Amino acid sequence: MKSIILALVLLLLATASAGGFFAWEINQPKGTGEKKEIIFEEGLSVREIANRLDSEGLIRSADFFVLYVKLSGFESQIQAGRYEIPPSLSIAQIAEVLRHGTFDVRLTFLEGWRKEEFLGYALQRLPVDSAAFSGEFLAATKDLEGYLFPDTYLVAQNISAGDLVDLLKANFDKRYAQLAEKISLRGLTQKEAVILASMIEREAYGSTDSAIIAGILLKRLELGWTLDVDATVQYALGYQESEGTWWKRDLTSADLNVSSPYNTRRKQGLPPGPIASPGSVALGAVAEPQSTDYLYYLHDQDGIARYAKTLAEHNANVAKYLR
Repeated sequence: MKSIILALVLLLLATASAGGFFAWEINQPKGTGEKKEIIFEEGLSVREIANRLDSEGLIRSADFFVLYVKLSGFESQIQAGRYEIPPSLSIAQIAEVLRHGTFDVRLTFLEGWRKEEFLGYALQRLPVDSAAFSGEFLAATKDLEGYLFPDTYLVAQNISAGDLVDLLKANFDKRYAQLAEKISLRGLTQKEAVILASMIEREAYGSTDSAIIAGILLKRLELGWTLDVDATVQYALGYQESEGTWWKRDLTSADLNVSSPYNTRRKQGLPPGPIASPGSVALGAVAEPQSTDYLYYLHDQDGIARYAKTLAEHNANVAKYLR
């Protein structure tokens, strides 16, 4: 009987000791020093977050961080974002910081937007002075139509327009670099590739159509034909006050004949610059276009692409699907 009691006493002492050590570990800061900026992307596991904090010298133990978060039921509450964390915070305090999130703003820029649409969206989401931000943004993007990469970004609420443009352009540079060699082998400059991709982004739906349309446009260029891309006409027409959009919905005969270097129904070759920001799929289609016998395409009322090898076939598709 005495041995059982002794064993229980020892177990209680061991448990208390372990509990005390755990409590000490999670409430003891790593040390002192300057704050460190650290960004946690969406989808990271608690273990990945703990390892990042540990490698930055912000916590005493990655294992204790994981254990504390899981025992506390905080695992699903950790928020992605940019944080400035001093090493004077304990594991428990850092977990609380990550639970409540940052003051960062999540911005999702869509494929096929003009730079003005990027600006309009940023003004909706950021607490900035509209006039000052707009002036800085438009000046910074004067020659960057098509080079602002559409993606989701976490940015500080007080980010400057210049810094936002730098972020968007840096992402474009990174994504383009992954395709640069394949594009170069096709005899295209970066500017030519981005112009083509911008048109494909506005004209195609999905990766299959993008690759086919890329092949069609490249073939028409080789033949010296006009490209006949209606999206370039929409770009030339600019903002439509009555529709509240930069992309006019129903183009008239007069629209299709508008005098503009961007009007690829009247002007042979590529327009002078990109018409929108292409995403990865459109850029990838320029890098790896699909070779077919098609020379024409249109989209029916349901957005389905209808392809044709000859003008007669194309005119038949027009009569069948658009009238």
